[in-house]
Amino acid sequence: MKNRFLRAAASAVLTVLLVLTLLPQRALAAGATLTGTSALLPGDTVTLTLSVPSKVYGLSADLSYSSNLSLSNYNCSVSGWSIVMNNNKFSAYGTSSSSGGVVTIKMKVSSSAKEGDALSAAFSNVVVSDGNSDTDLGSASWSGKITAAPSGNCDLSSLSCSNATLSPSFSAKTTYYTCTVPFAVEKLELNYKKADNTSSVSVSGNELAVGANTVTIKVTAANGTTKTYTIDVTRQQDPNYKASTDAALSTLTIEGATLSPTFTPTVTDYIAYVPFETRQVTIAAAAKDEKAQGVTGTGAVQLSATESETVVTVTGTAEDGKTKQAYTIHVLRMPAYTGIVPTVEVIDPATIPAVAPLEIPGTLTLPLLGEVRTLYVAIAVAVLLVIVLFLLGFLIGRGRVGSADDYEDDEPQEPQPPVLEKHRTASVPRLVPRQEEPAE
Repeated sequence: MKNRFLRAAASAVLTVLLVLTLLPQRALAAGATLTGTSALLPGDTVTLTLSVPSKVYGLSADLSYSSNLSLSNYNCSVSGWSIVMNNNKFSAYGTSSSSGGVVTIKMKVSSSAKEGDALSAAFSNVVVSDGNSDTDLGSASWSGKITAAPSGNCDLSSLSCSNATLSPSFSAKTTYYTCTVPFAVEKLELNYKKADNTSSVSVSGNELAVGANTVTIKVTAANGTTKTYTIDVTRQQDPNYKASTDAALSTLTIEGATLSPTFTPTVTDYIAYVPFETRQVTIAAAAKDEKAQGVTGTGAVQLSATESETVVTVTGTAEDGKTKQAYTIHVLRMPAYTGIVPTVEVIDPATIPAVAPLEIPGTLTLPLLGEVRTLYVAIAVAVLLVIVLFLLGFLIGRGRVGSADDYEDDEPQEPQPPVLEKHRTASVPRLVPRQEEPAE
């Protein structure tokens, strides 16, 4: 009897154990986490992510948070999963398993929160399912704190140059300065100090080229506010440098027309034909030398209203400032169209016969002398011409000079006063009014 009772008791215990084995199991395990930024300011929004350590097909959890927070948004981080929230009770599930970040929520910090206030949020009763059993992951919590607002101070407390003198003297509120350095200075050496150590400074442009340079010192405060200090630096020219005298142009164009001949820097005279209705043309040009001082005469040009031709002069000025090169464009307006197409004869320069240059032979063939070099002949002709001129002058002079006998009987005569013509008088030109001719 006793043995029968023991056997019955053992059978009951085994039956209970078997039933418990067949029931769904909920295991208690740790591992869910809730993460996000902890240092916040009033009015900030923080994103919190609920993560699980292993692959699951779904989860449920209850959300709670401090009074200085409010829930602004939520979503499921797993593609293809659905999420439902009712009274801060969350359920997320899908047909595929996932681990890591599953649920994402956004919490808004109250604008009335004060520096040092604590912030907190937590998911409790986090239960996950792997498709066969549920696992209780307990709770996952996050905490944060209201911190001091970042500084907006983006000033410099000092600024100087070890190889230049700034003008005017530095002041934190003055952001523009100038200085001049000799040719030997290739880099502006800056010395500065931040007014707030939480700010950052970046410098650009302090590698100097000859001429004008702009150096900037940009200060960025902790809250993102910026201020830029600017230094215009003039680096002097090399004392041994010789400025270029190249004043030529690299391009020359006229809008809506074509230059003839095609532009080349060495040709300075052009013509361009435009329709009769054209009243204005636009000229564009660029200097061949990038260091040239500039080009004048470009831009919009009004055409003559009374003349068919308008002459436009475009001038390039070389780096030395003295050398100039002028280019001329004859802008010719065509006649107005009256219904008759004019006949224009176009002559191809290639068809014009060339004129042979005059050639002087090196030798000449003379009677009795045969071949004689042309140079010798030219010298002989020149000598002969000189002799002829000398003899001619001698004969002319001899004919004017008489012999001594021609003057023997001549007695000296008294000088006679000059005889004035009776009717010769000096006249002064005078203006006479023009007589109008009677109309016929």
